[in-house]
Amino acid sequence: MKALIKYTFHDYLRSHKYFPPISTFIILIFVYYSYTQNPVIDSYAISALIVYIISAWLCMSVLSLDSPVQRQVMILHLGGRNRYYLSKLIAVWIISLILILYAFIYPIIFGMFEEPVTLKIGLVSIMNLVFLSILGISVASLFSKVITESAVNSYGGLSLAIVISLAALGIYDALPLYLKNITWIIPPAANTQPILFNWNGESILDLPLFPFLWIIIYSLLLLLLFLTLAKRFQK
Repeated sequence: MKALIKYTFHDYLRSHKYFPPISTFIILIFVYYSYTQNPVIDSYAISALIVYIISAWLCMSVLSLDSPVQRQVMILHLGGRNRYYLSKLIAVWIISLILILYAFIYPIIFGMFEEPVTLKIGLVSIMNLVFLSILGISVASLFSKVITESAVNSYGGLSLAIVISLAALGIYDALPLYLKNITWIIPPAANTQPILFNWNGESILDLPLFPFLWIIIYSLLLLLLFLTLAKRFQK
């Protein structure tokens, strides 16, 4: 798997497909912090949503690199489809981690915050950034070329899923009581936002744990669904 991850990095660099999502991310973070004296927690919470969207974009581009024949050869070489797809997703996540470090460190280095970043706030912010990157990758995997051959359906479906997930809290408030449980199927990208916006940063124990756990549980369920569908559609 290490060899395939390394190969994926080289192949991705050669393809130049990395440029649109990564350049967009760098510009968005730069523009977002163009005004100084930003609130720490709120700013990192918004950055996490940007990471969520860009991680999904990265996943789509990485999973579209290999042709069907090339994919089958690699699967045979690795001895299983799951190893192949997990290697690809791990490669995407590593790229996302690099972007997360940029989003976390950039405003600190250039003094963009109105107050120092404490250890507690830093840990929670990094955790939220990492969790939302995993969620973005998981959501995008279901709309990738592996599952959906049509580029229109693929990117259109992903865009719709992302928009709905970002609007989930508003959708929940607008629905009648007997329909509110439907929102459990929506990717929980925005679930930690109000929690972080209302957190004073003094104690991690003041934060509800479930919204963060639900992001990981939801992501794992989507990854299991992706691996199952990949076997069915790529026989």
